[in-house]
Amino acid sequence: MRLRTAKSVGFSEPNRPISRGRRSVAQARLALLVMINIAQMWILAAAVEAGLAHELDHLLPLSLASGICLVISLTIFYWWKPVGLAKRSINEPKG
Repeated sequence: MRLRTAKSVGFSEPNRPISRGRRSVAQARLALLVMINIAQMWILAAAVEAGLAHELDHLLPLSLASGICLVISLTIFYWWKPVGLAKRSINEPKG
């Protein structure tokens, strides 16, 4: 079994093994994003069905729910990062 290093997953530090905690955080983020995207597809299907049935009063709550899912997905994708990555990149000299 090959040991995954920081360089093999796109980090700038070569030959640094990835801890199990970071891998678990990445897997949890991916699982949350997949569940939210499935919920968003379900909301989209309900919105299309309501639109085709001319039940326009259902479209506003469905679009709001989809927007909330989008905001949650963006926060998970952009702001939920492991704390150690930011500390290490600031404290270590470049070179």
